[in-house]
Amino acid sequence: MTVDLTGFRSLGDAFAARVAAHPERTALTLYHGSTGADPESITYGELARRSRARAQELSSRLAPGERVLIALPTGIEFAEVYLACLSAGLVAVPSPMPGGSASAGERIAAIAADCSPGLALTTQAAQAQVTTHLRDHSLDRLGVEAVLPTDAEPASGAKAVGQETVGRVVARDADAILQYSSGSTGSPKGVILTHGAVLANIEAVCRHVGLGPQHRFGSWLPLHHDMGLFTQLTAALLCGATLTLMQPTLFIRRPVEWFRMMDRFRITFTCAPNFAYDLCTRLITDEMAEGLDLSALRYAGNGAEPIHAPTMEAFTERFARIGLRALAHSPGYGLAESTAYVTCVPEDVRPTVLTVDPRRLESRGRPELHPASGGAGRPLTGLGRPHAFDLRIVDPQTRSPLPEGRVGEIWLRGESVGRGYWGKPELSARVFDARLAGADQGPGWLRTGDLGALVEGELFVTGRLKEMLIVHGRNFFPQDIEHEARGAHEALSGQVGAAFGIGSPDERVVLVHEVHPKTPKAELPEVVTAVSRRLSRSFGLPMRNIVLVRRGTVRRTTSGKIRRTAMRDRFLAGDMTVLHAELEPALRATPTGPGR
Repeated sequence: MTVDLTGFRSLGDAFAARVAAHPERTALTLYHGSTGADPESITYGELARRSRARAQELSSRLAPGERVLIALPTGIEFAEVYLACLSAGLVAVPSPMPGGSASAGERIAAIAADCSPGLALTTQAAQAQVTTHLRDHSLDRLGVEAVLPTDAEPASGAKAVGQETVGRVVARDADAILQYSSGSTGSPKGVILTHGAVLANIEAVCRHVGLGPQHRFGSWLPLHHDMGLFTQLTAALLCGATLTLMQPTLFIRRPVEWFRMMDRFRITFTCAPNFAYDLCTRLITDEMAEGLDLSALRYAGNGAEPIHAPTMEAFTERFARIGLRALAHSPGYGLAESTAYVTCVPEDVRPTVLTVDPRRLESRGRPELHPASGGAGRPLTGLGRPHAFDLRIVDPQTRSPLPEGRVGEIWLRGESVGRGYWGKPELSARVFDARLAGADQGPGWLRTGDLGALVEGELFVTGRLKEMLIVHGRNFFPQDIEHEARGAHEALSGQVGAAFGIGSPDERVVLVHEVHPKTPKAELPEVVTAVSRRLSRSFGLPMRNIVLVRRGTVRRTTSGKIRRTAMRDRFLAGDMTVLHAELEPALRATPTGPGR
């Protein structure tokens, strides 16, 4: 059983219908871990009552269309405020909590400066910290309030559910959410998503995957990230399903708690970035997994960052012994500019893995996916077919569509594409209203900035256009270099690296990589030599610029993506502590050079 959202005017109306259908069903459960407090749960009816009370209070103070910055942790109160904004005709602006990372406070201030919200809501504990961050960026006038428990009943005579309780009718084309991009290749930008765009995207993913009220969702993803917000929280609530949440920090500290949550609540649908599956494979021991049962899990989506075929295979094989189904692990592709979902491999379908000729893929003039001879090559995972979008692979310079198998920029057209970037009309026109060469009628295209190819109608993503490295006429993708480097020496296993280029047209490739804290200093030159040899053997790439740093130095987004542009800037500015570096003479003059 799947859901039909085509007839609803707004997200608030769609949620109200689920409440009317089963008010006593559990909507959300907050899991605190196996050694923490008892889980907290709330029914659809109670969640509607609380969100309605918050909507009435917000609508008495803010005009329709005003932005509300939501700096709340994963939990029930986030859902209450989020739903309140949607039903009151306000624009929800999810943001990280301060303190979650070194850059979280800066991101909150950057979001607030960009969209000028009428109000910022956070926890009592974080209120002073958020206020300080905003004041440091000359945003003193923005009110910062703590979200307190709401126990008040709605005004007498108010209807049980629906937007009429706050006296506002919200149109399908009204702005609903400002979803700020992850910022992996630059400053985060606020994608304007209408009620109609989100409804269309949720219906598309639910239909393709077969999600409905019978499913039990489970997630540790941050709710300010598009995968957590849309493919988990919003999808679950609009399906009428049950969603169990846990804090992202709990997963990072103890990945096995994700498994314990899925076992205890018999989760059938979950999603996570590729790094999470790799983390579980490496850190969850047989002893930790003893007694756990993942047989209820029907679908484990993998997305939000480059998907590594060996990681998927290793995860599936590793946990088959505790009931993980062979076809449960499914890759997909999406981005904030299209709400979230674009493609995914449906349930019970084995993902396609192509082994391609790396030389043909790296060709500067005509990159393509061509089968490797003799089976030796680079594995690429298929991400499904674009059922809900018109998708083209386009030459980014000529804007001409490319044939099957050729690598180019991914362009999209569809109902769930965003309306543009907040306050950036020129950039929005370039990105959201692109035109193919020749007579291109109809709506404009979204330029994703991602590179990929179609093979028998299935999408394969190869990298980011802005991050592609060009060396002596060959194209290299940084995630491939980073992954290969991790396998060069045990000091790098499980650590994070960032590869980027300096100069043009032929770039000097720099690799900044974290090393295990217990690695002796005398061993660091040996680590560099091992990486250089491995990359030369695997890619024929002379790697002469390697910088080893402490764990935690490499910047990442909230979904785990490497912020390579930020790391390039830090390298050039000397804004990191270097444990050991071997650089070409031309780069030794940088502040990050040897001895700095």
